[in-house]
Amino acid sequence: MTRNQLNAGFALGSTLLVAAIAAFAPPIPPASAQSQAERICREQGLKPSSEGYEYCLSQATRALEWGKPEIAYTMARVTADARDACRDYGLVPATSGYKACMDRETHARRLLVFTDEPQYDKEIATQ
Repeated sequence: MTRNQLNAGFALGSTLLVAAIAAFAPPIPPASAQSQAERICREQGLKPSSEGYEYCLSQATRALEWGKPEIAYTMARVTADARDACRDYGLVPATSGYKACMDRETHARRLLVFTDEPQYDKEIATQ
């Protein structure tokens, strides 16, 4: 057997071994909606101990469960923007004023996200 034939045999054997292992390995379950939401919120700079994290987590998890990942990212961004606004107002995290600000800002920003202009499919006839 030549060296090239030996190398080809090892390559073929390795490929078959990997294919067999992959065929009989248990499937990897997809990440849960909550774990995905946790990652999305962290990507926006919201830490588990920070004000707004629970709101971000609940909204992003719900959106992912509905099959709307783009809304999950949007809600995480809304929460991060609200946090930044409340800090810009000079409010101190973990105070009642800061919590009220977060509630107000996330609500207002969420409304802006879901407000659409009416769409008209047909031209309105004038008489």
